[in-house]
Amino acid sequence: MNMQNQPWNQNANQQQRGQTPPLGDQELAFDLLYQEKALLSNIASEVMESSQPGMRQVLNDCYMQIGQDQLDIFNQMQQQGWYPVKPAQPQDVQAAKQKYQSMLNT
Repeated sequence: MNMQNQPWNQNANQQQRGQTPPLGDQELAFDLLYQEKALLSNIASEVMESSQPGMRQVLNDCYMQIGQDQLDIFNQMQQQGWYPVKPAQPQDVQAAKQKYQSMLNT
């Protein structure tokens, strides 16, 4: 029996030949989610540095769309059970609200 041709050994064979095994749906979703997060960070920086109102609006629109795309990916991952989160406790929500409200007021 040739063990190299067994399905459970294909990833090892691909790695030995310098090939990476294909990503599954869950890995692709996580990769996409993290790419969207990086895009949000980069676009936020560009929005803050833009002084021309038209360009600032275009970048801000991009930021909002990327944020929505990231949320859609996150929601799909949650539905698949790939990104479970525990609900926030009411006192934690209130503490966060107060923290950011005080930042706004300074």
